[in-house]
Amino acid sequence: MKRIFIIGLMGLMSLMGNVKAQTPCGEALMQYAQRYPAAEATDLYKLVFQDLYGPGHLLTDSLAAVRYISSEVAQMSDAAYPEYLHGIHDGPFPLYEYTLCDSNFVRVNLILVKRGIISLPELVSAVLRSAKGLPTPDPKFVMSHSTAFKASYDPHYRIVRRDIFEREILRLIP
Repeated sequence: MKRIFIIGLMGLMSLMGNVKAQTPCGEALMQYAQRYPAAEATDLYKLVFQDLYGPGHLLTDSLAAVRYISSEVAQMSDAAYPEYLHGIHDGPFPLYEYTLCDSNFVRVNLILVKRGIISLPELVSAVLRSAKGLPTPDPKFVMSHSTAFKASYDPHYRIVRRDIFEREILRLIP
């Protein structure tokens, strides 16, 4: 079923001019499906969506963003992240992950904020600057991760523009 969806998604993107058969984007979709076997069609769609729209559909108010992200970080229990307790390294969800195809954006794991590697103001600033000038997609096209993906990987991240991530955040990660 996943393979059929991936091939269909590649075909649709090909029609949109973003990808042709046997392209790095098609390969990236296949790698994503292999890395996250519990991923469903919704999760693959979300990855493509994030590469196109970044954080453009999220909060643009810095105070609201700080409250929202700090609330999510506070809800992340240490028990759910034993891999991260004694140093920072990949656990159930990577510390950062480039989005698909053009890799315009990066998913930055909130465990980096929880462990004090990146400060909350640094991340919020990066997210808000990443959203500037981006088109705001119709909310009916915005999706959350599937229940299976959430249960398997417990993803907590924010989307940051690739150039901002590489210039300001990547150097902070041990």
